Amino acid sequence: MADVINSYDKAHELARAITNSAVYNRYVNAKSAIEKNPEYQEMIINIRNQQMELNRAQILGQEVDSDSALELSQMFAKANQIEVIAEFFNAEGSFIQMFNDLMEIIQKAVEIGFK
Repeated sequence: MADVINSYDKAHELARAITNSAVYNRYVNAKSAIEKNPEYQEMIINIRNQQMELNRAQILGQEVDSDSALELSQMFAKANQIEVIAEFFNAEGSFIQMFNDLMEIIQKAVEIGFK
C-alpha cells in the first residue's frame, strides 16, 4: 500500500513541477494574451478547424486537396506574423513537447514490466 501512496505523491509532485515550470507558465501567459483578443482567438480557431479537416481527410484515406493545404499554410503564415499569436504557437509547441516527453518516459518505464 505504501508503494501506491508513494506513486500518488510522486504524481502530485510531478504535477507541481509541471505547473511551476517556465514552459507551462509561458504557455499559460501566451494563452491569456490570446484570450484578450477575440480576433486572434478566431484566427486560431479557423486554423485549427482547417487542420482538423485536412487530418480527417488523411485519416480516411481521402486525397488531400492541395488548395486546402496551401490555404492552411497561408493562414498559418499570416497568423505567425502577429507576435502574440506566434508566441502562443511557440509556447504551445514547447508545452506539448515537454508533456509528450514526460509521457514517453512514463510509458517506457511501465512497458518494461509488461515484457
